[in-house]
Formats: sequence, C-alpha cells, structure tokens
Amino acid sequence: MKVALVFPPQGHFTQPYLSLPSLAAYLRMHGTGPVEMIDASIDSYDHFLSRERLLRSLERVRAGAGLAELESQSQLGFSEMERYQRLSEVALVGEEVAERIEEAKGVLRGKQEFYDYERYLWAGRTIEQGLRLFSAEYAPTRLSAHGFVMRARIERSREIVAALDDEQENPYLEYFREHTLPRIQALNPQLIGISVTFPSQAIPALTLARFIKRWNKDVHITLGGGLLAYVADKLAKRDEIWSLIDSFVMLEGEGPLLGLVEAIDGQRKIEDVPNLIWRDRSGTVRANRRSDPLDIKQLPVPDFDGLPLDKYLSPELVLPLAATRGCYWGKCVFCTLYTVIGPGYRGRTIEQTVEDMSALKQKYGVNKFYLAIEDLPPNMARALPKAIKEAKLNVRWWADARLEHEVFTQEVCDDLAEAGCIRLAFGYESANKRVLARMCKGIDPQESMEILRRVRSSGISVTLYVMIGFPTETREEADQTLNAVLEHRDLIQEVSARVFYLDESSEIYRRRAEFDITEVYPDPEADLQVYFDFKTSSGMSRREARDVYLEFMRQVRSHFPVFQNTNMLYHELKSHYFLFLARHGSWEELCAKVLNRSAHGAKLTGTLRPARRAAHATLPLAFDRGEIDQRLSSVDSFTLRPRYQSDLIEDEDRLRLDLEFAPQQPGASVLVLDTSSGEVHSLSPAAAELLERCDGVRTLEQVVELVPVPHRAAALDCVMELARAGIVTPTEEVLTR
Repeated sequence: MKVALVFPPQGHFTQPYLSLPSLAAYLRMHGTGPVEMIDASIDSYDHFLSRERLLRSLERVRAGAGLAELESQSQLGFSEMERYQRLSEVALVGEEVAERIEEAKGVLRGKQEFYDYERYLWAGRTIEQGLRLFSAEYAPTRLSAHGFVMRARIERSREIVAALDDEQENPYLEYFREHTLPRIQALNPQLIGISVTFPSQAIPALTLARFIKRWNKDVHITLGGGLLAYVADKLAKRDEIWSLIDSFVMLEGEGPLLGLVEAIDGQRKIEDVPNLIWRDRSGTVRANRRSDPLDIKQLPVPDFDGLPLDKYLSPELVLPLAATRGCYWGKCVFCTLYTVIGPGYRGRTIEQTVEDMSALKQKYGVNKFYLAIEDLPPNMARALPKAIKEAKLNVRWWADARLEHEVFTQEVCDDLAEAGCIRLAFGYESANKRVLARMCKGIDPQESMEILRRVRSSGISVTLYVMIGFPTETREEADQTLNAVLEHRDLIQEVSARVFYLDESSEIYRRRAEFDITEVYPDPEADLQVYFDFKTSSGMSRREARDVYLEFMRQVRSHFPVFQNTNMLYHELKSHYFLFLARHGSWEELCAKVLNRSAHGAKLTGTLRPARRAAHATLPLAFDRGEIDQRLSSVDSFTLRPRYQSDLIEDEDRLRLDLEFAPQQPGASVLVLDTSSGEVHSLSPAAAELLERCDGVRTLEQVVELVPVPHRAAALDCVMELARAGIVTPTEEVLTR
C-alpha cells in the first residue's frame, strides 16, 4: 500500500520538522509499504523564491493599479499608505531582488559565505524582500519566513472554505496545481496524511486536499497534527469539510495512522482505529475510542529519508529530536500542552537518546540537534551530558528548559556545556513572585537569575520567554519584569516576549473567576475560535498590556545586541543563531568577532573622505516614506489582534482607520537601496543629494560646501547620521567609535 505524508506550507524554512519523519519511521518499521514524504512548505518557498517566479510577481504587480496613481494624489488615507509602502518598495527593489534571489539562497546554503556575516545579512534581507515582492502579488495576503496569513480568518470555517478557491489571494492554488498535485498523481497513493501543526497551515492544507479530491475522490485523506487537537471537533461539524477529507487523527499520530493503513488495506475495521474522527457512509460523524499514546521508548528513531534536505535555507542541518513528550511539570495554568500531546509525561532513556543522536549523526552526517522537548527534565539534565561525553559524540545541541533551582548547579551547567549544549531557553515569564504564583510556575525570580548566572558562566547562551498581560498583572508588575531583564542583560542573550492570550483549553479558562476575568468576548461567526479576548476587574486592560508589550520590545531591541541594527535575528531564524553560536564557540566570541564588528555607529572625522558603500538604486517619491513607515508601525497599539491569529488588520478596523487616521500629506522623499547590504533607507531629498556627493574623493567639508552656511551644521550632522546608519563609510584613516 502506498502512503504519502505531506507537510503543507507554511513552516519555517531553515530545518525540517519532526512530524513526518516520526510518522514515516513508524510506518516503515511496520512494513506498510512505500511511504513518501513531501515537504510542500520548503518546496514552495524554493519555488516562490526563484528568479522566474519573482519576475512573474513583479510583472503582475506592475500590471495592477500602481504607484503612479498614488503619487498623483493630493493625500493618502490609511489603506492607501499601506499600498504606497508596498508598491514603492517593489518599484525600488523588485528587479534587483529577482535577479539575485538565487545568489541569496546560495549564500544561506553555503558553508563558507553563510558565516561571512555581511553576506549573510545581505542574503537574509534579499530573501525577506523576495517574500514581500511575492506577497504583493496576492495582497493583502502575506508570506514571510515565519508566517502566512490571508484576509480569511482561520477561526471561521466559512472564510477558510471561501479562501480555498480564491485565485487572487491564495498563492497555493497556482503552486499546488502546477507542482504538488502532479507529484501526488505520479505517486498515486491510497492514503495521504497531511500534518497540520500551525494555524498558518490550515488554508494551504485544505486547499491541497480539495485539489486531491477533485483528482481522485477515492483516495483517503487524513489530517493530523497539533492544530487538529484544538479544532478537529469543531471542524467536523462543517459539512463542506467532509468533501475534502475523510478522517482526523487526534493526538499523537503513530498508532492511529498505522491503524488507518490497516483499515484501508482491509486488515481491520475503521471503527476500531483509536483516536480517529471520521464520517461513515450514512453521513454520521463518528469519534472512535480514545487510547493512551504509545510508549515513546518503543518508537524508532525519526527517518528523514526522502525529504529534500538540500533545500532548507541553512548551510548545515539542525535535526530535531524528541527525547520526551509532554511536560514533567504540567501545572502552569495557561498551558494547553496536554491538549496537543495527550495525557502524561513520557521519556526515552538516556541511552536511547544518545543512540538516536549517534544514529542520525552517522546516517546524515550531522552533529547539530534541537531537542524538541517542552522542558529538559532533571534526570536528563544531570545524566545526558555524561552519556554524551562517554559516547564521544562531539555534538552541539540546544533545548528548552525549566528554571529548576535545585537542578542547575554549577557542576550540571558545566557538564551540559562540555557535552555540547550551547543554548538553553527558559520560561521565565515574570519577575514578580505574586504573578508567578498565580501562574503556578513554581519558580522564584531571584533564584532564577542565579541559575542564569551559572548557565552563563559555563558558556551556554540564554534565551528567556516572557509573558505580558497575565490576568491581574499590573503595569508596575510588568515593568518589574522589564527592569529585571534589562538589569541582568549581561546574563541574557535573547528575549522572546508575547502578550497573554486566553485559550479555551487552559486551566485558567475553566477557572476564570479566580483570575478576575469578568467577561469573555466570543466571535459569533468564529465556529473554530480557540483564543478569546477578555476583560478583567483588576490589573492591566488588554490595551494596556499591548502597549506594555510594544514598549518592552522597543527596550529589548535597544539594549540587546542580537536585536540591534543588523543582527542575527533579523528574520527570527533561530537555527541560524544557533549555527553562528556553534561556529564561534561562545556568545563572547560571537560578539567580538561578528556582532560588535558589524555594528553601525561609526563616526566621521573632518579629514575623512566619505563614500557611498556601494552602488545604490534610488526612487524619488512624492510622499515621505520614512514618515509613512513610522505611522503605519504605530497602528499596532490601536489594535488588539493577538499575534497568534494574524498580523493583518481586520477589514472593520481598516474601515475605521480609513475614517479616523489623519491622511498623509505630500512631502518628497527618496527611497534608497544599498545593493551591497540589501538595506532600504528613506531619505529627504537634501540628504539624498548629500549622499550623492559622498563619492570618496570629496572631504567631509567639501561634501557640505554647497549647503548655505546657516544650514551647514545640520548638513554635517546629516552626513554623520548616514555614516551611523552604515550608508556612508570613510576611505581614509580609521573610524572612531
């Protein structure tokens, strides 16, 4: 029997995900027949980010209502400002990006150029601009390195179904029709399993299912993955869905998927397959019995054979490996992990984990791993390093961990570092003891900082997860968290902050009154709604929490090196940061050899001859693009749409903003592309003229000599600012900092 397992768009493009290799390994171990894996996410990224495809996007964008129309207007409303921002960038960078996109992919995949930091940053920006160019063809749809959103809301099945045939805004219709469907037709499988882990995959997954069913209505399509644990019961009530798929696999997929293979092959009855939702011939939706997950110790090592391992945009593979499933703590009131994974915490033995690493290293020639676990359990923190060292594995790895005050002794931290652990990410959440107690985190914020001190002294990079707006949290308590993070920034390399959201599967949702939640606001049209906006009788309002979050992120970007100017997390590419850490051996070496050396902030002295860094492309504009960018970015504080849903503005909010937002008045600017760095800058016409005079021949005084004397000091300051931004560099002497 032929089985095809599909990972649909959109997932991150730097490394493979673990779902398909885990399922394929289990089916192959049981000899079910050919099992083909299709990572349609990385395949589509590779196609969209190609010269031919981007030139097609550029042609289509130019064929629509264009920039010239907006340039001729007397003012721009909110929606017009968004279009102006998008179309002016396309006009400036479109051809350059399309012509050099393959070069950019080559840099990110190349073991030499990737670690040339300036080349890396150029490639990353070029990829990002390529995705914005492609997205402009389908606006307001937006595809980025870490997200895919459409106008259609994934909380509303009606809008999902409508999006499946939307040729104007759904880019995967064309792609699946021309690429994925022909491949599936050639395989001709009897069973297709589609893994839906993220909300961003919902519309692409069902779009593909519709294509497959229109080709062959008899092929059995089953959907599984983390997202289904939240919405499958609701989605099953929608009749249209059953014309697209035949079953849902709930919770962990290995056992139910094998049972489904056997049922389709006539070896067992489909009603006997555990953890399956399906519809029988009479049209009745049936939910089979729930069963406990398989013993993780009996599962095989993940099998990545068949995935396009050379397509991921990284020079080295960082393979994910799950040594545990579930969370050994399991008490945080906001967590819904059990909904996705199932009941209980389970782990492989230390010996098995080391054997898994060794097997993957030998088979795929890799020595870098992400332990895809919720928390590094105490026994593993203590025993795994010794086992890795005894096996002489010579690997580098990272994982999430819990701030266990009695576990992370200096000896344990040193052992972890010696065994190749170079990054740990901790759920810190808050610096306030009261808030942590309400969360049931079971940690002390002061003791946590001592843990971080020990982790850092061992040479391991630290990432903190922080939560803003937990019910009853006050502004002062949130500020306490920010102050603690800033105060201890010598111990922390990265901070990942988010606004709290209310999940209907969480403990806090069931005990809302205990957390002063007085109102919950369901969307009457959102039959798939999982997350809810709410009101509390104490603590910050949702608006305040959003504002605090935005201020928190502004402070983080200002004080943490990896978030400043051009930085390692330019695209939130976590595996890239990990690879740079592994390359340089420590955070200190990475800063000294890369981040600090590449930082902007140069100053020009009067004897230097400033020069443009490289060839520039320029685009004169009738409106101030810099001001438009600033105004549009400020809109985030006006809306409360949480990041887990979408970063698009709702249609009703857009109508309100079109009415209430002060129109943008004309004010000339010049958009500049530095083709060597990939950076785009918005300059005033006067600044652009000064930039043109920075030819490496004129001295600083000669550059500004044509400026009237009363304005010459301002002109000097402008050239200095161009230097600090990295647009201008000296051609003589050295920079003072």
